[in-house]
Amino acid sequence: MKMNKKLIYKTLFTLIGIVILSVGGFMAYLMIPSGFQSRQAEGPKVLTELLNMAEKSQPFNPDPYISSTYRPGDPLYEPLLYIQRHRQGKAEELLKPLVEQGNADAMYWLAQITYDDSYYSSGPAAKLFQKSAELGNPYAALRLDSNNRECQMFMSSYCDQKWGELGRKLLQERAEQGDKKAAYYLLQYDENSSEEVHKKLEELVTENAKNHYYQPLMRIMIDYEKRLYYPYFDRKSPLSESEHLILSKLTKLMINNNYPPAFERTLAYISIYSKEYSEQVVERSNLLSSRYFLCTYYYPELKEHTREDILKSAACAIGDDILIENDKDRNLSLYEYSLYEKK
Repeated sequence: MKMNKKLIYKTLFTLIGIVILSVGGFMAYLMIPSGFQSRQAEGPKVLTELLNMAEKSQPFNPDPYISSTYRPGDPLYEPLLYIQRHRQGKAEELLKPLVEQGNADAMYWLAQITYDDSYYSSGPAAKLFQKSAELGNPYAALRLDSNNRECQMFMSSYCDQKWGELGRKLLQERAEQGDKKAAYYLLQYDENSSEEVHKKLEELVTENAKNHYYQPLMRIMIDYEKRLYYPYFDRKSPLSESEHLILSKLTKLMINNNYPPAFERTLAYISIYSKEYSEQVVERSNLLSSRYFLCTYYYPELKEHTREDILKSAACAIGDDILIENDKDRNLSLYEYSLYEKK
């Protein structure tokens, strides 16, 4: 059989051309940032209104629950406190009567803590998410969206496009009534989004912070720190000194308004915050946080710490183990290991 060398060479060069064009196209995709990436690469300085709020912020808001979704006396306050302390058994005990009473939010949280990323144990949780969604909880509905990767992995027989549509419909209704939290979760974005979408994100992060809902601000700060939405070749660039300072100010805004997840971030800004302020934050954290993490790890981070500081931290680690009913002294062991690593 006679081979057609001309045809072979033509096919080979065509394939090489396709590969070159594909690689070139992919490199162009990586090198040319989207509008969203370009705006993100400007850094946290674009959050001008939030920075103005941070400059005016004073420690500490007299309302200890100003940033809390639930307050003492609310049915879900105590169960959520036990969830934060990783005492699932106690949280379940308090949530089940509320679920029986038809509390949609209690159903969501009971599903959340009994769902453990296992195909065999996720069925009961999925049914609770369904019931919660049917009673009007958009966040429960979104957990069962067919586009939810986690749902597809562990609750695939319960995932359906209708739940995603219901969740977004419920969020839209809430957003139209002025619910900024709903508007934030309704906003869909990724690294290929436009500059306008990023500006909308900035607006919603700011509006939610004005309402003392700080999770969106915490999330966008982590995005800046980890460079998650930066142009591809800029993702390994370190934070500049000015960016670090801006993030410290935004963190202070959250701390001053008693947002417990922000307290432990004090550790990242020990060199910026005064010692007096940092120690006030430690005391505030001990009063308002569900754990003693900051108290445990703050004192050893000081450039000059005393034996008394080490004992304070050890006491906090022991307190943490007692708080979460850990009879194996896990937090104390981790603390001791951290001291060993610093030697």
